Parts: sequence; structure tokens; C-alpha cells
Amino acid sequence: MAAKGKNRIVTLLATAVTALSLAGSMLVGANHEGEVYADIKSFFTSADPNEVFYNEATRTKINYEVEPKTESVPEPAEQVTKEEFDSINDAYVSEYFLDYLRPGEQKVYHQLYKGIYEFTKNIPIDSNVLKQEDVGDFIVLFTSSNPYVNYIDASYTISLNQKGYVTAVNVEYSLTKETADAQRKELDRKIDTILEGIKPSMTEYEKVKYLHDYIVTNCTYDDNSSQPYSAYGCLVQGRCVCEGYTKAMLALCDRAGINAIPVVGQAGETGKGQGHIWNKIMIDKKWYDFDVTWDDPVGDMGVSYVRYDYFGLSDRQFERNHAPDENRYMTYPSANSDEADYFVVNGLVCDDAEAAQQTFEKAIELAMKNNEDLARIRCTDKDSYKHSVDDLFEAKNGTTNMFTVLNKVLNKKGAEPVSKYSMICNDEAYTITVRFETSDEKSAEKK
Repeated sequence: MAAKGKNRIVTLLATAVTALSLAGSMLVGANHEGEVYADIKSFFTSADPNEVFYNEATRTKINYEVEPKTESVPEPAEQVTKEEFDSINDAYVSEYFLDYLRPGEQKVYHQLYKGIYEFTKNIPIDSNVLKQEDVGDFIVLFTSSNPYVNYIDASYTISLNQKGYVTAVNVEYSLTKETADAQRKELDRKIDTILEGIKPSMTEYEKVKYLHDYIVTNCTYDDNSSQPYSAYGCLVQGRCVCEGYTKAMLALCDRAGINAIPVVGQAGETGKGQGHIWNKIMIDKKWYDFDVTWDDPVGDMGVSYVRYDYFGLSDRQFERNHAPDENRYMTYPSANSDEADYFVVNGLVCDDAEAAQQTFEKAIELAMKNNEDLARIRCTDKDSYKHSVDDLFEAKNGTTNMFTVLNKVLNKKGAEPVSKYSMICNDEAYTITVRFETSDEKSAEKK
């Protein structure tokens, strides 16, 4: 992986050398002269303390300060060995992204992690590695891929030398080391308890579904909680936002032996996209997209429930409303399979309105088998989704086809007829979910 980085350096240097040769020979008039000059300017530009960096998804905000030429800079930590690094961070997610970094970048990552692990406020790093325009992406990589680091603020002051290279990162800590250590132990105990629900006979798909369902049923989306951006906030406090959901999934998967990474970008289920974080998870050696936050739709149909609209999808499906940011340090694997899609696994996918009725019969039978009152299906495309919704829920002669389908299955299973149902349709994921209630359940409620 590191060889890719070296190739990029060779290309950049070659571009600079070519550009200087052109400039030295006064070869004016080449069509790409402006592009070449831009490359030279970018490569040799000095530090600019007025530049601003902000990443919406991780709330990362960076201020810059240029060091005076006479100022002495503290020496950065020596190379942290793999053994030393693993002793404080052996998570798969760090290993995954580190494999894509050049050796110098890996060293800076180690220096930064060691400094934050030891609660160092001003962390010196090797001063010939990160340029000013790159440090923002590097900080986003670091913060999004460390689920146990829940004690740093999102604002940083970056020290730059006169040439625009980063020499130190100034970090503000939101917790004391004693409190952070206590919360880390508390989080570890909670994870141990959660993992007791994983049985040796479970497949990787079943393990991921168990972890996904645990988070959705035990956490509430809340941006006013005390730690909304952390795995601790999600798993211990039960209240967080997308960053907390994502980091909780990272921590749980890692401890369960499942490979998982975060994805930082923009997403919008309806309307304009905004900063968001989600996961890619490997199941049976294939990568899939997951958005646990969006599978926790608090308030829909009056109650919280588990949905699987963003569980085990391919990139093709996910890109309808998710787009990763361009980050030079975060390379994501392709997700080309839909074999772990909840609806595919359970045979709940249909391609036209007639098939939707038959698929719902299967979904209702599955719900009854699992003692649930939720039946879900997914349509293959927008047209089949629209036609299925119209066919199932358009009132005709005082009833709907959905009532007919529900009572057909309930009657076959010897259950009481349905008294009412409610439905929710996801126009982006092409899913239809129905919550149904039988006559005997209604009678039990009155008693």
C-alpha cells in the first residue's frame, strides 16, 4: 500500500521539475502552462494563517499559526514501534487506514495518537510530512477512526513553519485523564456485556445484525446529550448522533472480530445533504455499506423500531443519498455485492406490484415467526416501488389490498383478523414497512 504513496510523490516531483524546465526555457504558449504553474505555486506556497478548515461531519475546525523563524520547536516523539502502538490501539480500523499511508505519515499518526493518549496539549510532529492544505484531512482521519478517543474537542490549533509544513498540533481536552480512563473501562465492560449475546454458532451476518439491532433498540438520537459524538455516548449513555452510532459500531465489530471502518461524507435522506458518518463492514470477505443512524427512525409510526433500509447495501444503492468526502488519507473499499442486504437475505425483494403482494405475504409470515408486528419489503427500482405503493394502499370499495394480504396470511396461520395497520414508505430506499395489529391484540389493550 505504501508504494502507492511513493508513486504519488514521484509524479509530483516530476511535475515540478518539468514546470521549472519550461519556465527556465521561457516556453510560453503551451496549453497546460496555467495548470503547471498552479502545481508549482501549490508545491512551494508558504504558510497562510488566515486559511480556514472545517469538516461538517466531524465538526473538525482548524486554526493556524505560523512560527517565527527564530522560535525553537520541541522535538517530536521518536518512531513508535508497532508493538508500542498496538499496546494502546490495536483496532482494525487504524490498521486499515495506516496501510494506505506513506511511512512518514504513519509516523505522524503514531506521534499524534501517543500524544493524545498521554493527554499532551501541544503535540510536536515531524515537520516535513504534512502540508497546511492536508492536515485537515489528516485530523478527520484520526478523529473518525478512533472510537475510544472521546475526550478531545473538535477545534485544533496547528503550528506551521515558514514553508507551510505542520510542526505541532495543539489539542484541547474535554475530560481529565482520570475521567477518560474511567469511562474507557466502563465502555469496555458494557461492550463485554453486549457481546455475551453473540453465540459461537452465529454467522458473520448474524453477528452484525445482532450488533446493529442492539444499537438501534438501545440508543436514541440526541444531539443535546453530554457525549453525543462517542461510542461511550451511544453504548453507555444511550444517547448520541451519527458519529456516536458509527463509532459504537466500530468498537463492537472490532471486539467481535468483524472488520469495520467509518466513512465521512455528506448524506440526505430527503432534501439537501449534510455532514454525516456511516460504516463499511466486511461480511464473509465482502464489504457492505451500513448506516445504523438512519436505521433508528425515532418517531416514525409513533414509536421507535428497527429498520433495515441501510443494512448491507452495495455502493450503487447507497450512492442515492450518501457521498463520501474527498479525503486524501481515507481510501474506501468498494462494496459491489448485495448478498448481505437484509431484504435479499430474507427474500423480501420484489420487482412489480403483483410480486409486492406475494413478497408481503412472506414478510408477514416472517414477522409472525419472529413474534414481531412489522413486515418489510424492498422494491428493485423507483417504478416498481411507486406501482407497489399505489396497488397496496389505494382504497377500493372501502378497503385496500394490504388488508387483504394481511388477513390472508393471518387466516392461514390461525390468527385473528387484522384490526388496523400503519405504514411508512422510504422513497429513497424503495422500502415499504407495515405495522399491523390483530383483533385479539386490540382486545387485550382494552382490558
